[in-house]
Amino acid sequence: MGRSRSLTAAEQHRICQHECKARCCRYITIKIPAPKVKADFDEISWFLAHRDISVYVESRFWHVEVRNRCKYLTRSNLCSTYENRPDVCRNYDVEACEYPARPKHTLQFDTKEDFDAWWARKRERERRRRKQRRLAAKKRSSSAPKR
Repeated sequence: MGRSRSLTAAEQHRICQHECKARCCRYITIKIPAPKVKADFDEISWFLAHRDISVYVESRFWHVEVRNRCKYLTRSNLCSTYENRPDVCRNYDVEACEYPARPKHTLQFDTKEDFDAWWARKRERERRRRKQRRLAAKKRSSSAPKR
């Protein structure tokens, strides 16, 4: 949110409950290895074939986002186990809250079709680069002095 001053507990409570509606309690992210081989890309495509799944890249790290509300989030957007919540929740920096907008990532895929189209373009770029390297190597070898 880029706040210029620290929020009071009451201000943070109001934002979480009424404005942002506890967005951070409505999904989880899991870091995954960067895809390298066809099977990796296929697996990401499979992830995205499911509802409420996104895949994104941030700072060269790949993540799967699963949009699924925490079972301890009340209808009033408060944590029903606040005193016993996990450390990941306790350690969440409210100053880094993503309210009012979803963060922009280096790459973001919300559908299988978007990912498959990106992957097809990436494969085509790689195919062209390999072809250019082969042609450049062939040109260098044909222009080298004969012994």
